[in-house]
Amino acid sequence: MNRIMHSTVLALAMLTPFAAVHAQQESCGYDWACWEMFPYAEVPVWTNDDVGTPGAYDPDVPSPLMIYLHSNGPYGDSGVGEEEFWLRLWPESYDGFEYYPGLRNWPVTHTPDKGGPPRDTGWIYALPNGARDTPNNATCADVGSWAYWRYWNATPNCCAYNWFTPDTYDEVGDGAPDHATYLNNLIAYLKTQYNVDEDRVYVYGYSNGGYMCHRLACENGNYGFYGYPDTDADPSGDIIPPQPIAAVATYAGVTFMDPENCNGVWPTNVLHTHDMGDQSCLYAGGLDTGFSGTCYPGLPRPYPGAIATVSSWIFMNQTTGEGEMLESIVPFDLAVPYSMAQVLDWPDGRYGSTVQHWRGIFGSHGATFANNYRNRLVEWFLDNPRPGYAIAPTQPACIGDLNDDGQVNGADLGLVFAAWGETGVPADLGGDGTVGGEDIGLLLAAWGSCPG
Repeated sequence: MNRIMHSTVLALAMLTPFAAVHAQQESCGYDWACWEMFPYAEVPVWTNDDVGTPGAYDPDVPSPLMIYLHSNGPYGDSGVGEEEFWLRLWPESYDGFEYYPGLRNWPVTHTPDKGGPPRDTGWIYALPNGARDTPNNATCADVGSWAYWRYWNATPNCCAYNWFTPDTYDEVGDGAPDHATYLNNLIAYLKTQYNVDEDRVYVYGYSNGGYMCHRLACENGNYGFYGYPDTDADPSGDIIPPQPIAAVATYAGVTFMDPENCNGVWPTNVLHTHDMGDQSCLYAGGLDTGFSGTCYPGLPRPYPGAIATVSSWIFMNQTTGEGEMLESIVPFDLAVPYSMAQVLDWPDGRYGSTVQHWRGIFGSHGATFANNYRNRLVEWFLDNPRPGYAIAPTQPACIGDLNDDGQVNGADLGLVFAAWGETGVPADLGGDGTVGGEDIGLLLAAWGSCPG
């Protein structure tokens, strides 16, 4: 999505007499309060502050950060609402099959890289809200059962329905909220407020939130997308670079239909959970028939299925091709008798990354998760810290501009090729020690004029 956001865009023509038509759409740009979202400082963040109890957050110990991304309805219409009503990762529980301690009571051991005794700490759990369109900037926000639901602008299919570009099927207009930047900068802000473990930043999303997880993994390490000051997140005015995300896990939300929209440089551990009985986001993929004509003109937009989504991450992470069947999750969905989820694993990807697919059997789009699922989910996150790529302590404002002319272009590309295979040189943009293909990817992602 273009980083330059226009103040207004033309309203979409409506194909139904029941939809409210507005003469002009008004974008809120980067004014998150205008989108009815939380400013960074107001995002609900939960920690166990009961010192001495299992899972207590220790501000002196780097601690894992979990961010939950809600759907675009209907479980409470917010991150906190979905967590308390449906997801319930935070509290302990017993479902008749298995005990789940809850993130609140789940201690995490941190072992310092430079030596020293291991120390226990707890989780940092953040629950941001997506955007809510209003009659001033919407063509369908006040129509139908989805009226005024919050959403994340994740992919062209889901779910910025009011902001599609007319006459296209693969673009979202510049006026749509830039949620990838919002969440990237939220992570940066949380690091100024809490002792966040750089190697254990995790994101979990359901439905539309799952789409957004895939989007974040697709942008992980993309200096061509991030890299702008945001004084609300960092009052110093310094450039906020990509914030490394160790792993994303999704339920019932898929990736981009067009693989060219996925431009991540750093590999991300990915867990994609999808039930074969899902009738809202079809396991095999399909067409978004619920909103075309009502929210945007033209034909329904296609979305990929679970297999295409998982395959894209097998390719991106360069994992072993065959995969392995691990122990199934039984039960999986408490609302469905005999429900289970098969677990397929593709390990040994780039820098130690992994891909897993949990394939639900006899379930639905809105599963009533068994504690077997919750326990395995948290264990999967803890088993998958950030893959072992290097993060430079500081990054240039315009990565790839090797000759300092304000442009990333063929001249810089030539310098990378000239230094191919060398170590300890400026052309090692990724900081992994050797100039190679990863540096070409970084340079191409930043192609064009430098910001500012």
